[in-house]
Amino acid sequence: MAKLFIFGIGGTGSRVIRSLTMLLAAGAEIKNCERVVPIIIDPDAQNGDMNRTVELLKTYKRIQKHLGLRDKGFFKTDISTLSNIANDTDGVVQDTFVYDFGGINQRFRDYINYNSLTPGTKSVVDLLFTQDNLESPLTIGFRGSPNVGSVVLNKIVDSPEIQYFAKNFQKSDRIFFISSIFGGTGAAGFPLLLKNLKDQQAPLANAGYIQDAITGAITVLPYFALQAEDGSVIDSNTFITKTRAALSYYEHHLKGLEALYYIADTPDAPYQNQPGGSGQQNKAHLVELLSAMAVLDFMDYNAGDFSAGTLYHEYGFTEDTREVQFGHLAPESKEKIAESLSRFLYFAKYFNDLLKDDRDSPYYKNLELQNLLGKDSLFKDLDRIINNPDFGFLNWLRELNSNQRSFAPFNLSTDDFNQLIKGKEIITKSWNIFDKGISHGFFRNELDAAEKQIPEHDRFRKFIQLFDRVTEKAFNEKVKTV
Repeated sequence: MAKLFIFGIGGTGSRVIRSLTMLLAAGAEIKNCERVVPIIIDPDAQNGDMNRTVELLKTYKRIQKHLGLRDKGFFKTDISTLSNIANDTDGVVQDTFVYDFGGINQRFRDYINYNSLTPGTKSVVDLLFTQDNLESPLTIGFRGSPNVGSVVLNKIVDSPEIQYFAKNFQKSDRIFFISSIFGGTGAAGFPLLLKNLKDQQAPLANAGYIQDAITGAITVLPYFALQAEDGSVIDSNTFITKTRAALSYYEHHLKGLEALYYIADTPDAPYQNQPGGSGQQNKAHLVELLSAMAVLDFMDYNAGDFSAGTLYHEYGFTEDTREVQFGHLAPESKEKIAESLSRFLYFAKYFNDLLKDDRDSPYYKNLELQNLLGKDSLFKDLDRIINNPDFGFLNWLRELNSNQRSFAPFNLSTDDFNQLIKGKEIITKSWNIFDKGISHGFFRNELDAAEKQIPEHDRFRKFIQLFDRVTEKAFNEKVKTV
């Protein structure tokens, strides 16, 4: 079973994995692998962006585990923790999506035993690190200081997690890194981890497989700004300077990549300046969605496509628009997400607004939904995926829609399914006065008909299959291509 190991490094890594999980929940296709293994690397254990992504991943995992592997449909892709990837787990690594830093609760000064250094070594350290660096508490990450992060993160390769990753790495597996270039954790962690994993002298099991593995990365350049605050250790005015310095390093020292993706945007309204902790929970952003799509694009390539060396990618629109709809995406991008997101939104809206009105419908009675909705643990998880105010699908779409450069292909406030997708004309039969396009009646009739045709005894699996089938029919038969 081919696996894709995704290292999400720092806050940007977590936010991009959140968007990727939404795409996979909606049934977006990820080729050349059957299992995705996210490994989030962030020493800030209280980071709000990380923790809501972890909750989303855990909820997705419970749903997908019950549904099992399928060729297509909602939640079809297996998302596993590192400890789940083999049957011979020995408890060395925890069943979590987050790399365990062991609860770093000290200042950087104490981490490097500054007071025990020789005078000469102290002088060198004082040249490389400011007093703010030395006094910085590692409990909230590296606060925009990759020089601090490089020291801490250099030890990752010796950890139980990386040793377990290597032990279970197979010849057909792939690796992908997600990080920002203008912060602390991501800017330090990506090149260090790449270097250590591809090092021919690395003391890792299956080192040859890892060194030869098809490896990609997306480096996220500045796309947001922070509010200026006196005394804050993070100043977004330095993002461009940091980016230039890091790009110069990448040009000469990044080795072992088959594909490298770059993305950036002009910052809009500045985010609240939160250096770390639970307060660092930013709205979902278009750049993060496009970065998640880079993962899908990377997996589209077959091994032979990388024979000419590293492939470099940038993302751009045909026009500079502040409200991005499906029509602004290139055909290959639209193909990746338009149908899956639209169908999952149909499902989410029906689940919230219309399902309760179907109590007398045959499909509703046969599935005994009156005993499951709001009561069964799987249906509760489905409700969380759709409606949770921190990580749910509908709130994710609202967040994407609320930025100055918004991703706004949907009319989220409408109750009319025919008006849900902006720029889409719904096909109706002009000779049939009862054809209302994508209506409640259309869905209910199709659900009743499909329920009779699906030979599945498990009620939750059958429920998901029903809406897979009916939303697919609604989209393919009723929605005109833009």
